[in-house]
Amino acid sequence: MRPPFIIIGMHRSGTSILTKVLEKSGIFMGVLKDPNYEAMHFLSINQQVLWKAGYNWYKPGVPAPAEWHDIPAEEIYIEHFKLNGRWAKWKHGLKKHDWGWKDPRNSFTLDMWLHKFPEAKVIHLVRNREAAAQSLFKRNKVAGEAYAEELKDLDFCRRLCEDYVNQARSYGPKLGANYLEIEYEALCGLEASSIQSLEAFCGKAIEQNLKTYLR
Repeated sequence: MRPPFIIIGMHRSGTSILTKVLEKSGIFMGVLKDPNYEAMHFLSINQQVLWKAGYNWYKPGVPAPAEWHDIPAEEIYIEHFKLNGRWAKWKHGLKKHDWGWKDPRNSFTLDMWLHKFPEAKVIHLVRNREAAAQSLFKRNKVAGEAYAEELKDLDFCRRLCEDYVNQARSYGPKLGANYLEIEYEALCGLEASSIQSLEAFCGKAIEQNLKTYLR
């Protein structure tokens, strides 16, 4: 089992596009994913852990170890690939698969995931705070989308974006070479240095797939 790639960052910051690009480039992001390209089992665990600690995605905090999910890393990996039965596990094990998952909640549950996967490589996607806050504010008005009364306040959205970014950035010094921060605007602008940094970090050819998804 190779160490996973974990994508962190604020909601409405382009992590869905990045996840699609990475999967197209050879990093498997899960069998079952929601419309935001979040692997359902990781999303479920993150929600459970935050709720247990008295938090949620729009009122986040860092859960203490006592609130962490105790499912073993190997079981999580098997669920990620839906490896049912000994034959499937044996056949899968013949090839070393690059894999990972995306969920903005990872920004606050990352300590738990690093405990399970200590060699994980973390990608932090950052979007302009005002743009992300405005997007979150507007989405809150769309029927059928995630809704919270607090998000009717644009200043609340701005503070929430700042909280996510600050929390995600706090892992940089701890992770060193296993942490990469990329700007959403730089990727959308196909900035060469950002694409090269991402390709080097992931060990994948990404540029062409990025161009395809940004058309």
